[in-house]
Amino acid sequence: MSQPPYPRVQEFMRTVPPFDTLSPDELRAVVERMEIGYFPRGQVIIARGGPPASHLFIIQAGSAKITLPQAGGDDLLIDIRGEGETFGAVSLLQGKEALFTVTAREDLICYLLPAQDLKALVAAHPAFERHFSQGLARNLEAARRSADRQAGPMTAALDGLTLDAALVRSRVAEVMSRDPLTCLPATTVRAAAHRMSIRQVSSIVVTEESGHPIGVLTDQDLRGRVLALGRSADRPVAEFMSAPVHEIGPDAYAFEALLAMSRHGIHHLVVSDHDRVVGVISDHDLQGLTGSSPVGVVRDIEKVASVAELVAVHRKIDRVLELLLRLGGSAATMLALVSEFNDRLTLKLLELITEQIENQGGGRPPVPYVWMALGSEGRREQTLRTDQDNALILANVPPEREADIKAWFLGFADQVVAGLEACGFPRCPGEIMANNPRWCQTEAQWQKTFARWLAEPKPLTLRLASIFFDLRALYAEADYLETLVEKVHQGLEDNRLFLRAMAKNALANRPPLGFLRQFVVEKSGEHKNKLNLKLSGLTPIVDGARVMALERGVAETNTLARLAAAERAGILSPTLGADLREAFGFITLLRITQHLEARARGDAPDNFVDPAGLNNLQRKMLKESFAVISQLQDLLEHRYQTRLISA
Repeated sequence: MSQPPYPRVQEFMRTVPPFDTLSPDELRAVVERMEIGYFPRGQVIIARGGPPASHLFIIQAGSAKITLPQAGGDDLLIDIRGEGETFGAVSLLQGKEALFTVTAREDLICYLLPAQDLKALVAAHPAFERHFSQGLARNLEAARRSADRQAGPMTAALDGLTLDAALVRSRVAEVMSRDPLTCLPATTVRAAAHRMSIRQVSSIVVTEESGHPIGVLTDQDLRGRVLALGRSADRPVAEFMSAPVHEIGPDAYAFEALLAMSRHGIHHLVVSDHDRVVGVISDHDLQGLTGSSPVGVVRDIEKVASVAELVAVHRKIDRVLELLLRLGGSAATMLALVSEFNDRLTLKLLELITEQIENQGGGRPPVPYVWMALGSEGRREQTLRTDQDNALILANVPPEREADIKAWFLGFADQVVAGLEACGFPRCPGEIMANNPRWCQTEAQWQKTFARWLAEPKPLTLRLASIFFDLRALYAEADYLETLVEKVHQGLEDNRLFLRAMAKNALANRPPLGFLRQFVVEKSGEHKNKLNLKLSGLTPIVDGARVMALERGVAETNTLARLAAAERAGILSPTLGADLREAFGFITLLRITQHLEARARGDAPDNFVDPAGLNNLQRKMLKESFAVISQLQDLLEHRYQTRLISA
């Protein structure tokens, strides 16, 4: 502990309720009794069940979390306190053991007012008595809300905005069918079907004698692989089972099971624990939680036979996605699920358009090609519906064939882009789409294009690189994209100038925090008093992660995966890496919430949020997220020496 510089502390305390009600002389006398304390991230300052606090803690910088320890589980988050807020008053004034644990959530600087001085202020000033008498009620109400939610701090940040958190808080072990039916590979189909009928289940897990699962035989397998083909029911199940088996652990969340089923297009997952089958979870089990079937939507996509039918199905996809997004959960899980739906829809559209052109006499694709997803789609970070960003890589062809082949693919891309638009994906305002001749090129032409961008880090090429370097093959008939990525990484070796220029671009959007970490909002116009969550929050993280990934030759385009790679490479400290992932997840979920609320009002979704409309916890976490982004940008500025580039 040390003595603080009193004039500066007095200036700060004038903004802190209820100290702002004191006269200048009274405030100066109080400040002169204070000490200053520093608590590193993770330090427990007050422990539940411990002695009452000896001081009132007034937070000058950083934040503290208030939690309620839970037997055998994670602590229940009660509240997060930030700059200008206090903790410790309840136990101090009551003289009783602490009800909650208070931990430094980040490096914390506090002004400490001794217990006797706070008690004197409460006795002498009604404003202090009223303010601190509400502290216990506030904590208990926050505890009740948290217990009701029981979906973790991220869902808590979206307080009141979920329809049902069943998928998020339920573990697979709570939902699965226990005592699963099993059999050996040599068991006959007839015997397996008989046992399934007796138990009235739709699947049987095929295991080795050790109990290790190797496949699943389902009702669908019996109908499609045995009965429909007239195969003998006396053959062993090993000939007809679905393999390899898709497994999940009993401690995984139900939401993860849902994602796995959607991704693989299956209805059952084997639940295994230490290589031993302990249960089976089905699409039907999850449908009981959600009231809808995402796997069923995947099936609907696969069944459509025309573009018109696909356009009709997309409305059902929207309803299911909206439900799932409202359920909460991690940003990574939800973005992965949204991407899975969007990928399947796009792949089906490519298939339908190809068949349509062929049926009209236009023939099949004349050469192998790759349909590239770019931008947020390339990063698997789409939320609901975002603008299209796509391109085509074509096989290298003789010059005399190039015009005809490109004409075929541009006509093909025109129909795909129109189909995507009909399915709710707006056209890219910048025309970065596969039906633009600039973005429909042969493999050799793309390599030259990327090489030119690397050699000329100008504003336009840097903007294009920020979109095209987040590339992913959505449909590939050859490894053109892998070769292209390899060429990019080769071109970046020792190309510090290009990385420096990209890092400079990553600093263009600074977090909107001003003096004492107050929000800096739009001063006028349509979005007055609002913040741009995408431009000020997500874009700096995305841009920074991209630069670090390019430096290390990381092929992964997903932002969270890029951050993890940068941490493994030692560019990011484990603490900063974890904080950035949390910031990215929180801002992503907050953005999704804003989109859903806009839809509910009948408004067009945008990326702006009014901080005054957020609850206290949301505002704190948003401030902390912006502060973490500032740390990332400081690192980029230092690592890539961006000041060497003139403005």
